Amino acid sequence: MRVLVVDEVGYTCYVHTRLLEELGYEVVCASSGFEALTILEQDSEIRIVFSELVMRELDGLDLFLKVQKQEHYTDDGQLEAPMFFVMTTLQPADKSQTRLVERLELAKKLGITGVIYKSRDREELKTVFSETLRTTLGELSEAAPIDICTPAETLCEVVKDIIEAKNLEAAEEFYNLIIAQSEYLEFFITSSQKRAELA
Repeated sequence: MRVLVVDEVGYTCYVHTRLLEELGYEVVCASSGFEALTILEQDSEIRIVFSELVMRELDGLDLFLKVQKQEHYTDDGQLEAPMFFVMTTLQPADKSQTRLVERLELAKKLGITGVIYKSRDREELKTVFSETLRTTLGELSEAAPIDICTPAETLCEVVKDIIEAKNLEAAEEFYNLIIAQSEYLEFFITSSQKRAELA
C-alpha cells in the first residue's frame, strides 16, 4: 500500500519514510503541504497520508481540508479521500501550547483519521506507526451482540409521548439530539467501511 509522508524537515521525513518502508509500505515523501497536494492530485493510489501538524505555509489541518476537496475517479466511480493522520511532538497531556492544542482538537473534530504522537526514540516511533496502522487497517472485530430492540422501543415511546403532549420545544430538542447521535453513527459506518476496503 502506498502512503504519503509530509514534513518540512528533510531528516524527519527521511526517518518516517524509512520506518514505514520497514513495515512494508511503499512511501512517497513531500516537503510541504503544497507539494503534497500536487502529489495527491497526480497519484490516486496513495491511500494514507501522514502529515506533520505544524508547517509554515500550509499546516496539517489546512492540508487535510484541501485533500477532502480533491476528486479522483476510477472506472468504478469516485474514490474516497485518503485516510489522514496528523503527526505532532505534542503529547496528549501537554496543554501548555494553547494554539497547537486547539488546532489538534479542531482537526479531530473535523474528521482526521487519527493522531501520531511522535517519539524521539526510533523503535518506539516505529511501534506507534505499526500499532496505529494495524488498528486502523485491521479487519473489523466481531463485536459481542448488542440489544438494539429495547432502546429502539424506548425511543419510539418517547417520540409518541412528545407528539401526544404536543410539546414543540421537547420535540425540537429531542430531534436535535437524534441528529447529533446519527452523525456519530454515520462517521463510524463510513470510517469502518473505508477500513474494510483497505484491509
